[in-house]
Amino acid sequence: MTSHISRKRSTLAIATAVAAGALLTAGLTTGASAQPDNDNEPSGSPVALSKSARADLLQDANADKAATADKIGLGAKEKLVVRDVVKDADGTTHTRYERTYDGLPVLGGDLVVHTAKSGKLKGVTKATKATVKVASTDARLGKSSVAKSAESTAAKAKTAKADAQPPRKVIWAATGKPVLAYETVVTGMQKDGTPSRLHVITDAATGKKLFQ
Repeated sequence: MTSHISRKRSTLAIATAVAAGALLTAGLTTGASAQPDNDNEPSGSPVALSKSARADLLQDANADKAATADKIGLGAKEKLVVRDVVKDADGTTHTRYERTYDGLPVLGGDLVVHTAKSGKLKGVTKATKATVKVASTDARLGKSSVAKSAESTAAKAKTAKADAQPPRKVIWAATGKPVLAYETVVTGMQKDGTPSRLHVITDAATGKKLFQ
C-alpha cells in the first residue's frame, strides 16, 4: 500500500512539473493539466545528479530524440527539444521535452518520457493529450496588426508605454484543440512603476485573443 501511494505521489509530482513547465519557456501560466498516457506509473525517488552525470544524460537524450519521438508516436512534423532530466534511485529516468511542429514552438506541448534502466519505455506524461496538428502554418493575419492588437490589450490592462516585440508564430496547444497562433510580448510599466511584461496569444487566422 505504501509503495502504491509513493508511486502515485511521484506521478503527481512529475505531472505537475510538466504542467508548469509547459508554458514557463514563454513566461505564461495557465490551468493546463498533465496526465500519464498509461498505467505504467513512474516510481522511486529522485537522486542528486552531478553536473557531468546530468550533462551525459541530456546528451544521450538529445542523440536519441528522433527515435524517442517515433517511439512515443509523434507525427512526422513534430520534433522534440530536450530540456531537463531526472533520475530515480532505481535507474528510471524522466526526461522533459518541449515540442516543435513544422519548425514552430508548441506552447503547452511539453511532455515527460519515463524510461526504465533497461531502456524500456514506461510511459509518457503530457501537458496536453490533444493531437498536435494544424491544417496550415501560413498565417492569415500580418504581424503588424497582431502587434497593434497586443499593444491595445496591454493598454486596457493599464500598462503604460506599451511596446510590442515582433510577434512570433507558434502552435497554441495549452487549451483545447491546437491552433496556429502568434505570441506577442508587450513590455511597459505598471502604474506603480513596476516593469510589465505581458504575453498575448492571438489566433493567426481569426485575430481572436486566446490568452493573455
